[in-house]
Amino acid sequence: MSNQSIPEPSIATPATGSLDVVDVDVLEFERGAIGGVRATDVTARLAIIGGIAANNASVERGAVGGIVAREATVRLGSVRGVVAQHAHVEQAFVRAMVANTVQTGPSTGILFAVARRIDGEAKILLDWRGALAFGAGLGAFLALIRITRR
Repeated sequence: MSNQSIPEPSIATPATGSLDVVDVDVLEFERGAIGGVRATDVTARLAIIGGIAANNASVERGAVGGIVAREATVRLGSVRGVVAQHAHVEQAFVRAMVANTVQTGPSTGILFAVARRIDGEAKILLDWRGALAFGAGLGAFLALIRITRR
């Protein structure tokens, strides 16, 4: 009888329940919660995930703390932050997004976006130009308050 450890599987298929941290090649997850995921491809449906680091990340009807991916897709969900080369967001809300290109569908809201190109019908509250103007205005206002106090 040898004392060898069994290697972890490289593919996790649909699961239900709760997981702490997952580190696999491909993950398909449905109905549950995961603390964090590091994988090549991630597909999550009806899930709550703390964070995703992947080449391709797809979330449908879920909530995610953050996504770092080459390709990120969010449908009918909510994400606090996305850093991606290409992002596709449809009928979802994203608090902060940094991406090379962003493609959006209807009923999409993005609070803060920094992207080279944004296509689609998203409602973006603050892009990089708005953030720059807001920062300049706030800086001038604080400088004025400081001057009047002296």
